[in-house]
Amino acid sequence: MVFEEIFPDSPFEPGRPVSPRKFKGRMNDTQKILRQIPRAIRDGMPEHFFIIGKKGMGKTSFVRYVASQAEDNFKMIPVYMRNEGGTTTEELIRELLESLFREINKESWGEKVIKLFVSNIKEIKLGGSGFSLKDHPEVVENIKKNFVDFMITLCNNLQDKKGVFIVIDDINGLSDNLEFTNWYKGVMETLLFQEYYVPAVFTLISYPNEFDNLANINESFARMFKLIEIDKLDNDDITDFFISSFEDTGIIFENNNVLNDMVYFSWGMPLIMQQIGDSVFWKAQDDLLINNEVALLGIVEAAEELGNKQIRNKINKIRSEHYEKILLKIGDHKLMAFKKSEVKSFLSTDENRVFNDFLIRMKELGIIESIGRENSGEYSFVNRLYFIYFMILAIKKKM
Repeated sequence: MVFEEIFPDSPFEPGRPVSPRKFKGRMNDTQKILRQIPRAIRDGMPEHFFIIGKKGMGKTSFVRYVASQAEDNFKMIPVYMRNEGGTTTEELIRELLESLFREINKESWGEKVIKLFVSNIKEIKLGGSGFSLKDHPEVVENIKKNFVDFMITLCNNLQDKKGVFIVIDDINGLSDNLEFTNWYKGVMETLLFQEYYVPAVFTLISYPNEFDNLANINESFARMFKLIEIDKLDNDDITDFFISSFEDTGIIFENNNVLNDMVYFSWGMPLIMQQIGDSVFWKAQDDLLINNEVALLGIVEAAEELGNKQIRNKINKIRSEHYEKILLKIGDHKLMAFKKSEVKSFLSTDENRVFNDFLIRMKELGIIESIGRENSGEYSFVNRLYFIYFMILAIKKKM
C-alpha cells in the first residue's frame, strides 16, 4: 500500500492561510483590487488598499490570493511581509526590505538592484533565511529617508515585470504611531505630486479597530486607502466550497441536510469552515460518505481543535463553573447577540446571582462586549469563533 493511500491529501488547510490554488469565493472583493491594477501599471501611480476584518475571517488568505492573481495576470512581483507586532517605522521597513529583496533576488536583475542600496555592506547573503538587515540599521535608516528614490529605482529596473504588489500584514503595533502615518503619507504624496512612474499596489491588513485608531490620529492618512472589509462568507460560497472540495476526493454527502449542518456551523468564518472540513474529511475515510454521524462528530471535533488552538488561553482564565454553564446555555440557545433580560430568563437561581459578575469578567477577557446604546443591556460575543465554540460544546454535552 502506498503512503498516499494510508494518508490521503486533505483539501483543507486549517490553522494557516489557504494556498491561492485552493482559495474560493470573495470574487466581488477580489475584483475591487484587481480592476485597479491596469491603471496603476499604465499611469505608474500607486494604489492603496486597507483590508480589515475580525480574527478568523481569512484576511491573509484573501490578500495572498489577490497577490497571486496580480502576479499571474498582470506580471507584478508579489511581496508579502508580516509586521509581527512591530511598533516602529524602522522595524516595518526592515521587514519589508528583507521580504522584497528575497523576492526580487529570484529575478536575473534582482541582485543588481539590491546592491544599489546595500553597497556599503561588505558581505551579505541574498538567498534563503540567512539574509538579515538587523545588523545594518544604517541601511534601513537610509532607505527610510529615501524611500521615494528606492521605489523609483526599483520600478525602473523591473525589466519584464510590470510592477510590485506589496502586502503589509499585521500592522496592529503601529495603530497608534503618528510618526508611521506621517512617514507613509509623506512618501505617497511625494510620489503622487511629482508624478514619478511607480507602478505599485500597497495593501495593508489589520483589524477594524486598528484602522479606526489610525484614522483618529491622522485622518488624511486613512483617506489615502480604499477600505475593504472581509466579513463572513455567504452560505452559498461555503456550500460550493464544501461540495467541490469533497467531490475532488471522491467523498459524497448522504443528503443535503448533512451539508447544510456543516454550512450552518461554519457560521460564515473561513477559519471554522476549514477546520470542520478537515475533521469531517478524516472521519469520512472508511466509507467515503458523509452522513449525519460523521458530520456531527467532525463538527464537534473541529470545535475542540479550534478551542485548543485559538481561544484556550482565554477559556482557562474563566475558572468558574457557573460562568462556563452560562456560556454553554447561551450557546445552546444560539445567541450570538443577546439582551441581558433574555439570558436571565433561562438561567438557574445561582447563575442569575453571578450573572452581573459574569458579564464584567467576560468583557475583561474580551469574550463578550456591550453593543447598542449605553446601558441598553445588549451584548454580543466579540468574535464569531467564541460563539460557535460554545454552541457546538453545548451540542456535545447533550450527546
